[in-house]
Amino acid sequence: MEQKHHQPALPACIYVGLIIGALSLGGILLLALPQKEYSPLENRYLAKRPEITADRILSGEAQRDLTEAAGDQFALRDKWVQLAGMTQFLLFQREVNDVYIGEDYALFHKVTDSDLSMKNYRNNLGYIAELAAQTGADVSVMLIPSPATLQKDKLPKHAVIYDSAPYEAAGEALCGAGNVRFLQVGPEMERHLRKKEKLYFYTDHHWTTDGAYIGAGVYLYSKGKTIAPQAAFDVRTVSRDFYGTVYSKVAGLWPVKPEELAAPCALPQGLVIETDGPPADARGMDGARIMPELNGIYDESRLSMKDQYAVYFGGNYGRLTIKNPSAQANGRLLIFKDSYANSMVPYLLDAYAQITMIDLRYYNETISDLMSEGWDETLFCYEMSNFINDRNLVKLLL
Repeated sequence: MEQKHHQPALPACIYVGLIIGALSLGGILLLALPQKEYSPLENRYLAKRPEITADRILSGEAQRDLTEAAGDQFALRDKWVQLAGMTQFLLFQREVNDVYIGEDYALFHKVTDSDLSMKNYRNNLGYIAELAAQTGADVSVMLIPSPATLQKDKLPKHAVIYDSAPYEAAGEALCGAGNVRFLQVGPEMERHLRKKEKLYFYTDHHWTTDGAYIGAGVYLYSKGKTIAPQAAFDVRTVSRDFYGTVYSKVAGLWPVKPEELAAPCALPQGLVIETDGPPADARGMDGARIMPELNGIYDESRLSMKDQYAVYFGGNYGRLTIKNPSAQANGRLLIFKDSYANSMVPYLLDAYAQITMIDLRYYNETISDLMSEGWDETLFCYEMSNFINDRNLVKLLL
């Protein structure tokens, strides 16, 4: 019997041809177009074309690095990222790139119990307790609740977030046993949130200046000090087009509106800022590290860039010291911190002659030498989930 040979349908051939053509064009453009160093949209460095050698091909390194570079250097990448996020949103997905899109288009990092390590958390608190025991320092720990844990009413239905209660209970127990003060800022923040105050940004993972004021008040109160009314700090809006780091993961969602970024402007005069070099993480438009020109504690040039939260000090440093010759007392405060502390420190300046901030991600000097400088108070100020998984606190034992 004669067999019939079916010819491929013309539309299928066209479709296959377009796919092959698009992939070929993408490969050609990957090799022909200049490589980008940095993505302001995503606030990160991009993978670049790797060196191709026989050894790297045999080990598989070249193929892996080339795959990463193809993803990061793909032509019109930012537009494709935006299109992908918008398509998911229009299909009624409220979880895009591990970000929940909640009420009022508030954005939340998806952090579940499986993302966190209780073992690492207990180790970190142990390092702090050992530091306190070895040095006799007056040590406090203040872990700021993650935005989603205090704003569950804004999360989309069926959102899954981690349970902070076991970590708070463990913090109380371990710090208490180690003669370290464990400060709970959550209850005071919850009280203000019930008044519909905005204590966290909707497009960023940080707290607002109002949230930072509450944190500063809780800390000062724990030391027997008081904080001036917030109105005395002359809080002003410094930007009306603020988009934070969480927005970068869903960039292009048209319903998400820019926010206001406010900062306290009535600060002590004559402040002296000392750093160990340029900020380690805040970059210029080309991604290069630059030394900011500060106006007091503020780098106003950041307000015209993507990472506007870096208006505080210009970003994060390994070590940054603020000396206040007009302080109410001669106390010296040492803060081990993540970026949450940057917006809280302005509210502490009046109470200390010197505040030194240490970011262990970028600080590699000997901690025993640091502690020997003599400090009246030592504070660990981190966002809770950052602290739980932080792998840098082991440096406290060096």
